[in-house]
Amino acid sequence: LSSTRRYTYVMTSKPVIPVVKKILEYRHSGTVLDVGAGEGQNSAFLALQGFDVTALETTNESLENIEASAIAQGTSISTAVGNVLNLPPLKKTFDIVICTSVLHFLTSSEVFTAVRALKSVTKDGGLNVVSVHTDKNENEVRPHLFSEGELRNLYSDWKILHYWEGLGAPFQTRAGETVQRHRAEVIAEKP
Repeated sequence: LSSTRRYTYVMTSKPVIPVVKKILEYRHSGTVLDVGAGEGQNSAFLALQGFDVTALETTNESLENIEASAIAQGTSISTAVGNVLNLPPLKKTFDIVICTSVLHFLTSSEVFTAVRALKSVTKDGGLNVVSVHTDKNENEVRPHLFSEGELRNLYSDWKILHYWEGLGAPFQTRAGETVQRHRAEVIAEKP
């Protein structure tokens, strides 16, 4: 690590989101924008597969942790500060734009704005890869839990390569609790 930067990196124990692994069925290279990269597990996975990845998160501290994680795993990731409603000036479009476990934190009206933004930074023939929580999570309180088919409808103007709704695999929260969430996921190709 560079001696001029201090990292507070802790290796993430979060698994790669399954729909991100599914990208490899459709693409083997290209540029990726990971919007709401979180701890960077999806970004690192794709970078290790040879993709040129840019991780987008809301704070420099989050991005430093993602960069350190990538270095610890023997790869590199570009980073940018922003969010799905306030994309930074990226000066390019991407072959793949991923946004996992982000959109259900937005209000209903913000979801449409966010999806437009994701689509706008995607190259023609490129992919959007999105995963969200659904309203089948009875005890979950989020600004917008997606109804059946809603995510698919947001991409009705694109070619749907993969769509799934159901109960996701169990995972551990930061508090150590094991939970499962109903999710919807899409991989859609821009015309």
